[in-house]
Amino acid sequence: MIITALETGPFLCSNTMLDYHHTWLNLFDEFQATQDRLDSSNLLKLTPVKPRYTVYAYKGSEQIWEDWAYDNDGVASLKQIAAESGYTVTVCLENNYK
Repeated sequence: MIITALETGPFLCSNTMLDYHHTWLNLFDEFQATQDRLDSSNLLKLTPVKPRYTVYAYKGSEQIWEDWAYDNDGVASLKQIAAESGYTVTVCLENNYK
């Protein structure tokens, strides 16, 4: 059964719109309260990711560049870039990594 606005009259439509509006206000209030709870418990705070490895590229004894890697895939990628450029590579584990 399809009910049009003309059949229900303007009062039902306005009440429906007010209900819709109040529902969204209530949802927004709940969202804000949830955000406040997350902020107060520090659940939204991301810990900074520190590099695990430092990759050094050398040509002979001269250091050409250094870059940081966060995981083994990053180290492999940097090693490949250095090898394609004809550089030798040294990989060091960061001291502050735990």
